[in-house]
Amino acid sequence: MDQTFDASVYVRAPIINIANGVTLANALVAACPEAAPENVAKACTKLKAAGEAGQKALTARRRENGVLSEEDGRVLDREADGSFGGLRMRLVAYSMLPQERFPKARRAGELVNELFGDDGLSFLAAEYSVQNTVMASIVEHIQEAGLQPEIDALAGPEFLEQIGNVVPRYDMMVKDRLQKEAATSNLTPVVRAIQSAIVNYATKVVGMVDEDDPATIEAVRRALRPLDAHRETGARRAQGATKGEAASGAPAAPASPAAPASPSAPASPAAPASPAAPATGAGAEGGR
Repeated sequence: MDQTFDASVYVRAPIINIANGVTLANALVAACPEAAPENVAKACTKLKAAGEAGQKALTARRRENGVLSEEDGRVLDREADGSFGGLRMRLVAYSMLPQERFPKARRAGELVNELFGDDGLSFLAAEYSVQNTVMASIVEHIQEAGLQPEIDALAGPEFLEQIGNVVPRYDMMVKDRLQKEAATSNLTPVVRAIQSAIVNYATKVVGMVDEDDPATIEAVRRALRPLDAHRETGARRAQGATKGEAASGAPAAPASPAAPASPSAPASPAAPASPAAPATGAGAEGGR
């Protein structure tokens, strides 16, 4: 059994969000040694309380801000994009007719510039709040300038009817997202409290190590194994994001020191000896 023990990897605050922070706290509490010293048991109690507080905060946020899911937002965004894109395309198509035969073609071209300007539909690629503002300004201009009869005659009444339907719903979606973001930022103190409780607990557990007693090292490793798993998960995700299509093979890397050697030349004697994979697993404290 490897009797070396690096305490430093356990006493740094792990990178967590509210969800995986609660999961990690609960896992550490469950792995707490039964016959732990009083200071470890006390730190474990504090960690359990921090995890419970995080669970309550997460439940409250989901209850208060669960109006629209992320997928609902994307569907609505595509609907809005199609509505404004369709109107512009309709007017552009009309403007391409020969003006000598269809005098309104010139006016169609003027309306394209009046409504969408030189930037065209670029606002549809902006973030939701920006798109919402631009769409609202276009609708407001149409109303104030009395352009609806002309647009209906050139493009058909269905386009402004659809825009009038989608814009209020889009505005509600944006406001809901802003509320969710505000609620998420309010969870920051809760996340930090969980991080602090984890560091406090891990520090106390590490203090149980007696370098001359291998059994204490193994006991501490068992108690802190959830932290190892958390770091390894973060390392796998980071590796998968970097390698793109090779992400499916990433989970094997932290588990086996030999895994990183497989993509390189097998004949190289230096590759199998590289400690890069284990170091990544221990040092990457991700888990988002």
